[in-house]
Amino acid sequence: MIIWGSKAKESQIATGTFFCPNCMADSGYTHMRVSRYLTLYFIPLFATSTLGEYVICHGCNGQLSDRVLEFTREQILEAVQPWTCSKCHNRNPSPQDSCLACGASKYSQPPPLPSAPPPALPLA
Repeated sequence: MIIWGSKAKESQIATGTFFCPNCMADSGYTHMRVSRYLTLYFIPLFATSTLGEYVICHGCNGQLSDRVLEFTREQILEAVQPWTCSKCHNRNPSPQDSCLACGASKYSQPPPLPSAPPPALPLA
């Protein structure tokens, strides 16, 4: 009787430094990959698929998406800064999509639609 199966296994891909959005500081990180391995008699033989990747911050021990490594310090700081409502000038937390005071959208409103349809183009 042959006993085979699969199991997930973590492996370290890389290490380095990055700007952590949780710590708000430059910190060391470990880039991890989780892969599914084929096992024979409970011994992992080879990876069959990648289940995901993540980054562990050495400063706060937070687990973050590996996409955080694609962004610069300035882009991360801009993304986590509070935003000001264009209607009532209230300061709102960055994850909030609408103003907490007046309910206006964080994103600018689309321009109003024209009242008359555009003129038809002549057919050639």
